[in-house]
Amino acid sequence: MSRPARSRSMSTSLPYKHAMQRILTPSPFTSMVVHLGPVSPSVDPAPPANPRSDGYGDNPRCLRRDISNQLSSKYARTQDIVSLISNSKTLASFQDTMQGAGGFGGGMGVHSAGHFTIAGDPGGDFYTSPNDPAFWLHHGMIDRTWTIWQSQDLAARTTIVAGGTNMMGGGRQQSLDDLVDLGVVVDKVYKIRDLVSVVDGPFCYVYE
Repeated sequence: MSRPARSRSMSTSLPYKHAMQRILTPSPFTSMVVHLGPVSPSVDPAPPANPRSDGYGDNPRCLRRDISNQLSSKYARTQDIVSLISNSKTLASFQDTMQGAGGFGGGMGVHSAGHFTIAGDPGGDFYTSPNDPAFWLHHGMIDRTWTIWQSQDLAARTTIVAGGTNMMGGGRQQSLDDLVDLGVVVDKVYKIRDLVSVVDGPFCYVYE
């Protein structure tokens, strides 16, 4: 998958600015230090520039969050998730609705609303947000939402794919035989078709 231009900052899309950003205190992550980024920061003031031009050098600093319910109270409520699951009849519509592909004029998807609710550094940086532990809690819920939608028609919905091969959805149409290479995270390179079920292939888990 190709990476979009670095100038595509998450902050350029926000319809508002948070009033403040805070270092976490007190919390289990009060003393947590993050190292990667910034690549595309969305906080003000921005964190110190990274020593590497690509943003992936060692740049130690305190974890910051900029939590607000402005978006989660409108676009990431229980009824929004239920509507996403119930009203998306195709994979493409599920993806577009979850991502809020129509932009702010048509609302925001539960995926992006969750990220912007956490915000901060590195949570608000498109390229380094996984360095905030809250990222994984949020994406666990995204995966759970996906598996519930998939289970509504499991046989059909484990044999489909939608969207382009570029990160933002453009490019050549995806195929179930396209490769997923996670680099240093895992040695094996998988096909998409190997990863579409949470109880088959390398996965074996369910949500209660």
